[in-house]
Amino acid sequence: MAIFTTSDGARLFYRYYIPSSSPHRPATIIDRQPLTLVFLHGWPMSSRMFDQLIVPLVETHRFPVIAPDRRGFGNSDWTTPETGEVTFATFTQDAVALLEHVMRKNPGPFVFVAASMGTAESVLVHAASEFLREHCRGFVWLGPNMPYPVRCEECPDALGPERWEGIIQSFRGAGGKEFILQQVPGIFRLDLGNQVGQTTLKFIEGLVCQADPIALERTAVILQKPMAAELRQMAKAALADEKNQVPILILHGESDAGMPPKTSAALVHQLVPWSQLKVYEKAGHGLYLTHTQQVLDDMLAFMEPIAAKERQ
Repeated sequence: MAIFTTSDGARLFYRYYIPSSSPHRPATIIDRQPLTLVFLHGWPMSSRMFDQLIVPLVETHRFPVIAPDRRGFGNSDWTTPETGEVTFATFTQDAVALLEHVMRKNPGPFVFVAASMGTAESVLVHAASEFLREHCRGFVWLGPNMPYPVRCEECPDALGPERWEGIIQSFRGAGGKEFILQQVPGIFRLDLGNQVGQTTLKFIEGLVCQADPIALERTAVILQKPMAAELRQMAKAALADEKNQVPILILHGESDAGMPPKTSAALVHQLVPWSQLKVYEKAGHGLYLTHTQQVLDDMLAFMEPIAAKERQ
């Protein structure tokens, strides 16, 4: 178990996988890939939400992987800083400190693979660390909750604040665990014919239940941060200098009920127009699980030219 302790005493768990010397069913590339993949999970789960992506990427396709659990989720502590307030800045500082700690020991190029609120976190982490910007070679965003998680004048079709309030209230009280059980199938849009077994649904339910209850509620407020300004700044930097135009792949479910593509991925694509956008038919917010092979194929196609450049 790998643990990183922050300056305020929070013990953050992370997974650091190195491809084995005798892989199971190796792909055409046998040597270790020159890119490390940094996975940032969504709310309210943990790095284990990516199991079905991480295993083949490490053992078959030979990518090293770093996958932390956010403060208060998975195996990471919910420790309140001395300021008494956990904010998105706290999560950003946590990720920067942890990733710099791990990657400074063996500096090299990497790609962020982020889901839901993890996509916003990847943008903030990239902006906050010169070291990580220097080594970042791309972003893969799965079901981004950017740029407007909550309805506003710029995006009147986004989820209303009353919907978020309802979600937060539903986690409270005696019925909170039943609410989790009721909501999990909707993540994967099983009503559209997507296949997820009952054991897997129970596993996902367990990831949510593992979260610290205060972290669960507080983070539901934190993730409502609008990200349009940060994405515009990213675009401005790319316009000023082409080397700042980091490749971006956006994968989104056509039937994502919580984050419809027209109020999220489509707007992100407009703000960072060099990005690639792929919308999956009948997929929901959990496309990483219902459309695993398609996600893997698109990720590998996206990363191959980046990796090839690093091999030169």
